[in-house]
Amino acid sequence: MATRKGPRPGPAPRLGHGEFVLYPGGPTAIYELLERLAEVAGDSPDCGTPGISLDRKRLTVRWFGEPPAAVQRLLGEHPAVEVTVQQTPFRPGDLRVEAERLVHAHPGVVAAASARPEGDGVEVLVPPAVAAAAGGAAEALVAVTSAVPLFAEIGEPG
Repeated sequence: MATRKGPRPGPAPRLGHGEFVLYPGGPTAIYELLERLAEVAGDSPDCGTPGISLDRKRLTVRWFGEPPAAVQRLLGEHPAVEVTVQQTPFRPGDLRVEAERLVHAHPGVVAAASARPEGDGVEVLVPPAVAAAAGGAAEALVAVTSAVPLFAEIGEPG
């Protein structure tokens, strides 16, 4: 049986909107572009969570509606990075607000909530005991109402 040696890794860091993890050894162009994007549009409610390919050469910028001219110019200025703009069905800023509302409005059922990177709804974390008593995570959310789709998972915040 294989055993792990050394300390166990801790939980993944909780990142705020516009923050990202810089992985060592990868191409720096994509991180430079992410920093510039955060400067130009990081506080826009239309700007969603970017996605980075495993090889760190492609960036998916998620946006609600058409990105402003300044963002489009910025994305075109980095030929070393292949950029795709993916339209989100919901405004990412609205999803972040809704996730926070759900946590505060339903503290016994919603352990944590966050906007999904795809911009298609809110990920909701249901405590295991609550999910077990209700017959599942989705069943635990029956009385939780939202104007956006909810994606239930069982777990505790990390």
